[in-house]
Amino acid sequence: MFMKRVYLAGQPNQYDHNWKEEFKKIDGLDFYDPEIDSDQTSSETFFPQDLIAVHNSDILVANPGIATSEATFIEIGYFLATHTNNPGETCKNMIVVWKDEREPKWSIEFVRKAGLLVTTLEEARSKLQELV
Repeated sequence: MFMKRVYLAGQPNQYDHNWKEEFKKIDGLDFYDPEIDSDQTSSETFFPQDLIAVHNSDILVANPGIATSEATFIEIGYFLATHTNNPGETCKNMIVVWKDEREPKWSIEFVRKAGLLVTTLEEARSKLQELV
């Protein structure tokens, strides 16, 4: 049986009370967690390994939290570019958690056009289960 591969982008696992562990409990999916599945010793190793995993994933779940998250948005942009056919197209296999307290507010509409935007991890898990 083919299992869809899910890339878990964003904040470290301990952020939001081990947020990635709740996703990994969803049956029928193969998860890629860059904290575990790539060599995090330097950008020379994790940057190419993580982007290869983003490219090879079927679904991306991003939890940038409320902190500055440049690396997460690079992963989001790369997934969008490699999983859509045309510029401006919304990626139905990308879920981004945008918490109510995340700033800046002006960029939310741009992110909303990129993929499925939710405000909580619970909503993200529900959307992921719908994609299975």
